[in-house]
Amino acid sequence: MDTRILPAAPQPTQRLAAAPGVRAFLAVAALGAGLIHAALAPSAPPLLLGLLALIATAELAWAVATLTRDRPPFFEAVPVSALAPLVLWAALTVAGATATTGSAIVLPLIPMGAASLLDLAIAVWAAVLVRRRKPVRQQAGASRYVLALILSACAVSLVTIPALGLTQAGIVAVTLHHHH
Repeated sequence: MDTRILPAAPQPTQRLAAAPGVRAFLAVAALGAGLIHAALAPSAPPLLLGLLALIATAELAWAVATLTRDRPPFFEAVPVSALAPLVLWAALTVAGATATTGSAIVLPLIPMGAASLLDLAIAVWAAVLVRRRKPVRQQAGASRYVLALILSACAVSLVTIPALGLTQAGIVAVTLHHHH
């Protein structure tokens, strides 16, 4: 007979926590995806503009809330909600491929692909954390958090900056020839 004491399972009402380094990555990835979606919105048709603006606003707000709190808000819903932009893009692609009128809505491949990659990374990390439900050690220290934040920002910037440059907003920003 095994006499080991098993740790108590977390209560369903208990909010999930994420380690500071993971929170930094999730927030920076959401920030990058939100910026790309915000840059894609102005060149989209009105209905899609509204959807992209709503998605961008939600991603940017969640990124700020995740950076400023110990526990990311609505964390249990993140694995599914982070996939919403991918579902939207897939639906538009299928609708465009099957349209007989030839009026398909085309979103730029590289910016949408970059935003989708970031959203997918958020969904996967959040799903793993939700599934594991392990307690978080908060004694990581400020230096580890700052290092994780810097590395996350560098990695996300490698994806986000070129994608932003390939949106209509990014192209217009470069071709205006403003000299300071």
